[in-house]
Amino acid sequence: MRPITPAWILFLVLAAILPASCPAGTADDEVLVTIDHTAYTTADFRVWWENWRSDENMAMPQTPKPFVDWLLLFREAERMKLYQDPAYRKKVLTFLKARTLMLLKEEEIDSRIVIPEQELKARYREEYTPRYRVNILFFPSRAAAERLLARIGPGPVDVQHLQALADGEDPPFSIQGGWYRPGSIDPQWRRILAGLPEGGLSRPAAWRKNVVVLHCQEIRPGDAMDFANMREQVRRVLWKEQEQKLTIALLQKLRQKYHVQVDGKRLQELDISRADGDFSDQPVITTDRGLVTEKEFMAQVRRLQRFRRRNGFREGDSEVFKQQVANGIIDQTLTSWEALSRRYEKRPPFADTYTYYCRHRLIRSLEERVFRDPAPVPAEEVRRYYQEHRQEFTRPEIIRMAIVDGSAEQMNGLWTEVAMGGDFLELARRYLGHAPPVRDVPVDHLQPQVREVAARLARGELSPVFEVEGHVSLLLLVDRKPARLRPLAEVEQQIVRRLRQQREAGARKDFLARLRGRSSIEINRVAWRRLRESGAGDGTTVSREQTSR
Repeated sequence: MRPITPAWILFLVLAAILPASCPAGTADDEVLVTIDHTAYTTADFRVWWENWRSDENMAMPQTPKPFVDWLLLFREAERMKLYQDPAYRKKVLTFLKARTLMLLKEEEIDSRIVIPEQELKARYREEYTPRYRVNILFFPSRAAAERLLARIGPGPVDVQHLQALADGEDPPFSIQGGWYRPGSIDPQWRRILAGLPEGGLSRPAAWRKNVVVLHCQEIRPGDAMDFANMREQVRRVLWKEQEQKLTIALLQKLRQKYHVQVDGKRLQELDISRADGDFSDQPVITTDRGLVTEKEFMAQVRRLQRFRRRNGFREGDSEVFKQQVANGIIDQTLTSWEALSRRYEKRPPFADTYTYYCRHRLIRSLEERVFRDPAPVPAEEVRRYYQEHRQEFTRPEIIRMAIVDGSAEQMNGLWTEVAMGGDFLELARRYLGHAPPVRDVPVDHLQPQVREVAARLARGELSPVFEVEGHVSLLLLVDRKPARLRPLAEVEQQIVRRLRQQREAGARKDFLARLRGRSSIEINRVAWRRLRESGAGDGTTVSREQTSR
């Protein structure tokens, strides 16, 4: 039987799911574009637009040109058989496995979780009510706790009395208070609190390295408002519980379906402290699709050991660790197999997304082969770009300033006192109730009126009273940092990237022009007009205002 190696899994999956080329989109709408006798419909456009646009508020293009360009590039990549490229197939497989695992979880687990309202309320009553306001008294010994209880005597006690006693020296103890719910506290404390009245003190109890006495200051029953506040938290807890049960059931079902067997004796005898060369090709795990040998199992053990060391995890029990590794291998492999076997990529809603991804990934492969020029950008070209775009690489003048606004009377009074020798910041605090912040602001970020005022000031100078957008203001210029041209060495790589992008954009434009020149392209203008009027994307109507911008 074949081992379950990554390469073998990849071969099985690709043979099952990847066609010679990716599937075409559905054609349930009118024809929008015809390229060399191949028709693409408005439904194809909707799929493209929903996936291609950068955000849901992006306006539709004025013409179908971006869609046609995308189709031309995809068709050329398909003609070049780039779907046979191993790197392309690996990326498609990674995408497919990730998305189908999510769909499997939705189908087998999430869609089956039902949380009735009565279950929410029952769990709320059981684990979240009543609420206890508890003061925890920490003692160095049981004898100290007993002395305090004897001193207080029976009956309820208020927290102020306890605090006064804690301020004394005999017996020494500290108090920590807070609100607690039954489900969030230690089971022993839960039992203790259930038997205490308001104001009651518990018997001393051991807690870690201390001895504690619990004081129940207040008990609040549940109510409708508290349930409303806690409802989502309770729902999440119940959801996680059902999710775990359904996950366990699914994994057990998959183990039966794929006839998983673990050689418990061999697994127990594996000494993970031995050298890697000591392990055999004998199977530790077998299924009806493949097996995992000792060597393959230990390779996964070593990966997880390295991960644990990097993240500071303790080694723990080796037998438990080996079982965890075996379960991890089985669970991940079986869920991947099952997700892929369901062929989600052949049916909605994932089919359209998968089709788009295959085509778009083909275009990316084409771009990497055709448009990316590996030749280095000449240093002279970089220097020339730098000299021709000096303004682009010049940091603007920075102004350190403080600005205040208020009534005309306040600003005129403030200006007069500063002119007579007063400190602007201190006087502004007195006039306005707070000191104005001193900020560094790029001059091109200032409003035009403020920029004009600042331009006339020297360092340390206060402006005359001025008005900007209805605000009567004063501006103190603290300092100026002149504009600075960034040196070439600082921006060289930025320029290289930009020149490469320009080079690739030019190559793309020329390539598309050649594709258009040798292709027969027909646009159904009536269908395009109707498409723009009705909206695109996910099939829902987009407002005319949005599509016409």
